[in-house]
Amino acid sequence: MNNQQTPTRFFFRLLCACGISLLIGSGFSTATAAPNSDSCALLKPADLTALLGGMPITKPNAGACSWTASGSSRKLIAARLKATGPAAEMAFAGARNGATKGGAGKVTDEAGLGDKAFASQESFGVVLVMLKQGRLLQLQYWTGAAGSAKDLGALRPVAKKAIAAF
Repeated sequence: MNNQQTPTRFFFRLLCACGISLLIGSGFSTATAAPNSDSCALLKPADLTALLGGMPITKPNAGACSWTASGSSRKLIAARLKATGPAAEMAFAGARNGATKGGAGKVTDEAGLGDKAFASQESFGVVLVMLKQGRLLQLQYWTGAAGSAKDLGALRPVAKKAIAAF
């Protein structure tokens, strides 16, 4: 991943940009997501084949899931924030503000993906952060190159399926 951020590091940079630690100390609920909080269950292999360029290989992780395809450098990561309600809304606002101030890429608001959503074109690909009913979902699409409008266009239909299942 030459000069690229690791997925975990990027996730925390995006969500911590405006001091998410303040949320924990301010009395907001950081309870875990609903019982069906398996990020891997949000998408089916058929949803990912075209995006990844082959049959998806699923790798679950606590609160997140990643998919790759054999022979492809592309990867998709779905991560749920454990915070809910006002804490998730503040995390969304902080992530949006951090992505904008980070200057790493173009940030745009996205319609039709939950209650609120934004996309960020990054050095490694594109990110969609979506807020739905007080819960936060982030999709990172790692392409191996700087994110483009084409990459974002490829991720949107997958994001629509993920947010519908969220």
